[in-house]
Amino acid sequence: MNTVAIVSTTGGAGRSTLTAELASLLAQRKHPALALECDPANVLGFHFGMREIPEDGLGAYLDAPTPGAWARAGQRSDDDVLFVPWGSGGAPAALANAAPDWLGRLLAQVDLPPRGVTLIDCARWPSPLADQAIAAADLVLVLAPAQPETCLTLRRLADALTAQDKTARYVATRLQPARQLHVDIVALLQAMLGQAMLPYHVHDDSSVAEALARSESFCRSTPHSQAAHDMNGLASWLSAWLEAATQESRP
Repeated sequence: MNTVAIVSTTGGAGRSTLTAELASLLAQRKHPALALECDPANVLGFHFGMREIPEDGLGAYLDAPTPGAWARAGQRSDDDVLFVPWGSGGAPAALANAAPDWLGRLLAQVDLPPRGVTLIDCARWPSPLADQAIAAADLVLVLAPAQPETCLTLRRLADALTAQDKTARYVATRLQPARQLHVDIVALLQAMLGQAMLPYHVHDDSSVAEALARSESFCRSTPHSQAAHDMNGLASWLSAWLEAATQESRP
């Protein structure tokens, strides 16, 4: 099993949306998928049809670290994705006192098939929860929305990932090609990141919010949109990365 952390340095980058959509698209490509919410904002669950914040979840483990309790909060979506919410637990005191590798130790207990993948929707970086997700990840997928704040904050994260010897790839999101500023920002990011920047820019699309309001998968409800095409391209790249990583791990 491989673990992918979905990270960004700004709000509104699309972490929860892409975590949910990529999990569903990878499940369609026969990769057993676990979507794990490591963010007290509890947004990811809405993408899987939840309408209320559950009591149990990953956060409850921090309040009372009972073996297996967090996994029992898991639910399976219509797309055959196993989803574990954050829930209402995870008080600030529990987060402050948690072991530095608690998330990685929990994921080591997950028994997914070799082609399986865990996608972590984590809190905005820098934060202790983002650090936990990055430490546990085999691949860090950094979302870079086409906005000036990204250019000001991304370099520090990129340097931190390099210092930790983490495999990282970067994806431009919320792109509006008609806006010259967006085009210039993407060009700047490509110059900064080189080959680590993937060619799958996710275009801005108001239908994403509309699908969320209807508790529908965006790619399934709007399959011919540019954003759905972008997400499918990203899912295909990630599927190929998972296949290569699985082959390398075999004796």
